[in-house]
Amino acid sequence: MTILLRDAAILAGADHRFIPRGWMRVEGGIIAAMGEGDPPPAPEAQVLDGRRRLAAPGLVNAHTHSQSATLAGFGDRLSHPAFMWRTLARTANRTPRETALAVQLTAWWALSTGTTAILDHFPGQRFGPEDVEAVIAAWHATGLRAVVGLRFFDGGFADITPPGLPPDADGGLLRPQPLESLGEIAEDAIRRWHGRDGRIGVFPAPSNPDRCSDAALTLCASLAERHDTGLHTHLLETATQAAQARARYGTGSLERLEALGVLSDRWSCAHCIHLSAAEIALMARRGAIAVLNPESNARLGTGLAPIPALRGAGVRLALATDGAGSNDNLSMHEAMRAAATAHRAATPDRARWLPAAEALRIATTGGAAALRMPRLGALAPGFAADIVLYDLATPGWLPLNDPVAQMVFAEAGASVRTVMVGGEILLQDGRPTRFDPAALAEEVIGMHGELTRRNAALEAAAEAIGARLP
Repeated sequence: MTILLRDAAILAGADHRFIPRGWMRVEGGIIAAMGEGDPPPAPEAQVLDGRRRLAAPGLVNAHTHSQSATLAGFGDRLSHPAFMWRTLARTANRTPRETALAVQLTAWWALSTGTTAILDHFPGQRFGPEDVEAVIAAWHATGLRAVVGLRFFDGGFADITPPGLPPDADGGLLRPQPLESLGEIAEDAIRRWHGRDGRIGVFPAPSNPDRCSDAALTLCASLAERHDTGLHTHLLETATQAAQARARYGTGSLERLEALGVLSDRWSCAHCIHLSAAEIALMARRGAIAVLNPESNARLGTGLAPIPALRGAGVRLALATDGAGSNDNLSMHEAMRAAATAHRAATPDRARWLPAAEALRIATTGGAAALRMPRLGALAPGFAADIVLYDLATPGWLPLNDPVAQMVFAEAGASVRTVMVGGEILLQDGRPTRFDPAALAEEVIGMHGELTRRNAALEAAAEAIGARLP
């Protein structure tokens, strides 16, 4: 099918150059041609009217957790460890259908705020083949581009576990995943799903390097190398994690990966708050990507990523919301604003501030690099037709002063009207096209009640553990 978008304002190319009035022709899910003014004749094309619309590339959320999609407003003023325990308990023991509902809710949130690609770090606990199949198939059904990072650990969670915790006090929430199981499940999932329709990816994804053995990290790196995938992990989200890594290894978490010979440009690392200058330099040297999560970090009080230092060292950056439980929404627009502004009060030198144009870049092509989908994040010939249309007749766009700055500072996702992924319209007039949001809402409400009953004992155990933590 050929689609012709005409008479739209456009943010074009990797530099998001503003075209006040232009056109794009989409063929086979790819942007075939574009230009300014009136388009060449295309009598066979389906025409989209772009008047009073801004066409922009779909945003890329490089770190979230679909299993947390139901946790908006959850656990205010909890410490990071207490939050982790409560979240694990609240999201445990889901059926395949409940996993799919959480994915759909995440997709609805993403589409309604202009996100077209996501890295889903899944799940919170050990997983079996049925869990992996459920989450990947659910993402495939939404039509979004999604990388599922198989969130794995074979060691302990020393960073969130109080000293002297009796065995089984956690109700089995953090039972390690056997290495043999990881290898078999990941190998199968990657072979069957990675690269499917150009929309699905599967990455080995250690929960945190310090929650994994050397053998586990080596296995993950070997899987990624053999199948040409990325690797994804949490990294140095808390000061406790940084201190424990140095106490345990005599060096930092990144230096440990380097010593194992597995640190490379395949890695994308969420949070990256408590980095030393040497670790920042090492990230830059190896091409690893720092995935910023400014709203989640502020919500949980874990710290502020050293954005000026990361930029100054040349570290590749991407952007994310984290899960709804630690952020309360999945709007990448709000994440862009937070990334661009959070460090400014403490950074007198304005030249070191993250400018709006760069915030938009890391939310588009920066995220595409983290997902290892390089033809995303820009409206240009040869790139995927992942296009978002914003309503310019809304308060944040009146008048049109600086479209890039307004994307970052004024827009929150409320003016998103149409979302296209690979040339397919997945959001039309603000409504998803592949699933019924009203029916989804009813099922989610029912799921919440059922999970609350099913996991009552786990929640009580998690709350008791949290009470023992600072």
